[in-house]
Amino acid sequence: MRRMQILVADDHEVVRKGIRTLLDGRPGWAICGEAATGSDAVAKTARLKPDVVLLDITMPGLSGLEAVPEILKAHPPAKILVLTMHDSGRMASRVLAAGASGLVLKSDAARDLILGLEALRKNKVFLSPKVTSLLVNELRQNQGEPAPDVLTSRETEVLKALAEGKSNKEVAHRLGVSPRTIDAHRAHIMKKLRLRTLSDLVHFAIRHTLVDV
Repeated sequence: MRRMQILVADDHEVVRKGIRTLLDGRPGWAICGEAATGSDAVAKTARLKPDVVLLDITMPGLSGLEAVPEILKAHPPAKILVLTMHDSGRMASRVLAAGASGLVLKSDAARDLILGLEALRKNKVFLSPKVTSLLVNELRQNQGEPAPDVLTSRETEVLKALAEGKSNKEVAHRLGVSPRTIDAHRAHIMKKLRLRTLSDLVHFAIRHTLVDV
């Protein structure tokens, strides 16, 4: 049987070495290359034609999330197993929607990475157990939740800025209005979205990909 060719894409050399240590010597598997950026992962996928790309989410330039569709365009048969530190149900949803075949949390990689690769080899989707729980919670939280399109375009701008950690004064300066106007927008946003605290607002923005995580 042909050996499964694996491309490892992570911007940290120590992580790539750790993955090599974990996978080297396993019968039927071979690491065919390494990449340190999203763009490099796309280019090496086109050249090396790996069966599986182990892809980090947070990389300089082209992020892992942005690289997923580009990798599949470069070599459609490739399977993508995403490695990430982000234990976010929304991030998992975005990764799968982009076309990845699985997601493993880096904190669980020692246990789940080999299981994930075996699943992809059998054309199955794989998620770390914690990721599955996060996705279920995400679905429960979103049931009956107002959609972002209930907001006006200006309210959406204010929501994004507040979720990024900007103060009312900073948002007012950015938008060229008074802090009192931002206070009014914030009150309207909280009422429309049925939110109670700034933390609720931030989590809403993350769930609906209005800000990056």
